[in-house]
Amino acid sequence: MRRQTPRTRFALMGLQTGLAVIVLLPFFWMISVSLKPASEPFAIPARLWPEDPTLANYISAFRPEFQVYFLNSVVVSLSTVAITVTLALLAAYVFTRAQMRIVGIIMLLVILAQMFPASAIIIPIYRMMRAADLLNTYASLILAYVTITLPVAIWMMRGFLARLPVTLEEAAAMDGAGPLRAFFEIVLPLCRPGIVATAVFVLIVTWQEFLFALSFTSTRDMRTLPVGMNDFIGQYGIRYGELMASSVLISLPVIAVFLFLQRQFVAGLTAGAVKG
Repeated sequence: MRRQTPRTRFALMGLQTGLAVIVLLPFFWMISVSLKPASEPFAIPARLWPEDPTLANYISAFRPEFQVYFLNSVVVSLSTVAITVTLALLAAYVFTRAQMRIVGIIMLLVILAQMFPASAIIIPIYRMMRAADLLNTYASLILAYVTITLPVAIWMMRGFLARLPVTLEEAAAMDGAGPLRAFFEIVLPLCRPGIVATAVFVLIVTWQEFLFALSFTSTRDMRTLPVGMNDFIGQYGIRYGELMASSVLISLPVIAVFLFLQRQFVAGLTAGAVKG
């Protein structure tokens, strides 16, 4: 590859900087509004940064109801991650190791399942949850989230497992290791980047999901954070400061998890991108 000229590097840096500004500007504005007093978001001329920053919106947003919504989101999201990643890992392992025609048919069905939007399946899932008397429970949200995240999770894990050579398991079998021992002691440790990437993806999807949470929960004590933000949208107005403050508080856990697992997340995505 030819070396980049200074002009090319300058142009690429300019494009990257412009893209970063476009992506980060809404987040900056969200933080700015969350620190403004109640009347300042509508001040003319508008200011990118508040003249008198205040934490009153955060104090008001972090009320007892918010803590209940936060706990519900944590329980639902972590449970969905644990179930989805476990099922996806086992299914992807079978899809990459089994030599049967039925496996290819099932994998085709998994790919087709990814094509259905959540809005297309919410009504039949709602009717099943109502028939099973699971509405306003953690189980209804967890089952619904597993339904919409499992196909993509299987596809992600399959791409990673396809890169692991079968010879490693064959060598373990020659040394006397059974299938379960080979899976837990050889395959599972090597799958850690793929597991982390899949878990982060599932966590982001479930943490910010709104449609299923709104449809399957009707009581305040079962609401998740995205649905709970509707408390700041009233009939006669919107409390923008508190709404933006709650948005920042909701975003912080996901951002922290992503930054903490960033290397393994990127490694998992790139490792599953090609088959070696």
